[in-house]
Formats: sequence, structure tokens, C-alpha cells
Amino acid sequence: MKILAIGDFHGKFPGKLKRIAQSKEIDLILCTGDFADADKIRKLIFKNWTDKPWYEQIGIKKAKQIEKESFDSGLNVLNELNKLNKKVYVVFGNSDFYRERGSTSDDPLIPGFYEDKIRKLKNIILVDNKKLSTRDFDILGFGGYVDCTEYIKNPIDGDKEEQIMRLERYLYDQLKLKKLFLKKGKSKEIIFLAHYPPYGVMDKVSFIKNSPMYGKHVGWEPYNEVIRKHKPKLVLCGHMHEYQGKKKLGKSLVVNPGAAFEGKAAVIEWPGLRVKFLR
Repeated sequence: MKILAIGDFHGKFPGKLKRIAQSKEIDLILCTGDFADADKIRKLIFKNWTDKPWYEQIGIKKAKQIEKESFDSGLNVLNELNKLNKKVYVVFGNSDFYRERGSTSDDPLIPGFYEDKIRKLKNIILVDNKKLSTRDFDILGFGGYVDCTEYIKNPIDGDKEEQIMRLERYLYDQLKLKKLFLKKGKSKEIIFLAHYPPYGVMDKVSFIKNSPMYGKHVGWEPYNEVIRKHKPKLVLCGHMHEYQGKKKLGKSLVVNPGAAFEGKAAVIEWPGLRVKFLR
């Protein structure tokens, strides 16, 4: 079996990757998230990192327009993936439009949620915070935004209440992750599908020099804990555009397929775990 591992589209699905995904060589596709292009939003966030929300900098009307453009760019990618007529297992990235874990209300800025759209896409299978079994392996998915461990070790919030809220969110997500891994089966190998990388594994920011996290690690340590304990055979992650590669963490192989918008992905043979990187 050959798996196409792909993620970090940011609104773009290059033709050469689409042709490979359509080819008979590929049996199924695993996506690490970030379907939407959030470049405009990211630049505004970096500009005033701890001062005020990005949407207050430009006004609600313009913010809504930017959010709609971002939403549509990711939805276009999901629609293109669906047209491949192959099973595509996905988790969300931090740039995507999804209902936050544990949230009870919707953000008035958000034009919609990808969960609602995916229900109508027959080939897209959402595995965020879920376990799904295939004939050959179990897939455990845990994507979306998480507060990277560096934010907790060296708090970035000037306000004490915000620090407490961030820590509570971190611990809540950590608990959800641990509960997810309790669902794993005993007989099948596990593929763990995430968006953020584990802490210290292909996670040092070196690409965006104007990022407040430049030179720091932005992985998530709870991933390290469950990977070492439960030993999934393969871990797929993205988020870090400056990395395309593989690395062992305990007994698990961690693969970042690279950023799809740059024409990068990875083809992985299962169960042999031979990896071919596409550049």
C-alpha cells in the first residue's frame, strides 16, 4: 500500500501534487491540515503580537472579508481533494475553520465551519479527535490549534488571567489527547495523524524571521508523551514549513511531508515505511 501524506496547503493545491494524488500508485491520502490560506491574518497577528487582536487593528468589516477569503481558499482545497475519488483522511490545522474543542459558542467573525462542509464530501473523512479503523491499521487523529509548550514554559501573556486561561486550555487538550489514545486497539498498528509536531522534533522556527517565536521550539510536548508510551508505528505532522523530513521518536517514525503549497508531500509505503519525499 502507498500512502500520500500531505498538508499545509494554505489555499493552494499544486497541479503536480494533484496528478500524483490521482495516480494509481496512491491508495489513500492522509492530510495534516491547514487547508486555508491565513497569510494575511498571520501577518497582522505578528505585527501586534501581545497588544490587541488583529481584527481590532483593521476593523470588523474588513476582518470579516479577510476571514471569508481564507475560508473559501481552504474549502476549495477540500473540494479538490474530494474530486480525487480516493479516501482522504484529514485533521484540521491551526489556520482552519472548525469548532473549538470544548467551545459552546461560535465566533461572529467566522463565516462557517469545515465540519459542516465535509459532511457533504463523500471522500473526505474527518478523524480529528477520533479513532478510525481501516483494514491495515488504526488512524488516531488530533489536529487543530494547540498552545505550544514554549508558551507554557515561558509565558507570553502579560495578563495573569490570560496565562491561567492558556494553561487550562493546554491541560484540557492534553487530557483529550490521553483519552483518545485509550481508544486504540490492541491488534492493529497505529498511524497518528496530527498537525503540530512533537516538542523538539522538527519544530524550531527558522523560516519566518519576523515571527515572535523565531529561533524557538513550537512543538507540543503532550504528543511526545503519548508517542513514547503507545508507540504508534507512524506519526504524520506538519505546521512547520521549514521542515520536510523524518526522525525517530522512541520506536515511532515521525514524518513531516513538507508544505503542499510549495509542491511538497511524501509517499510512504506501508507497512515497510519507506518514504519518498516529493519536492
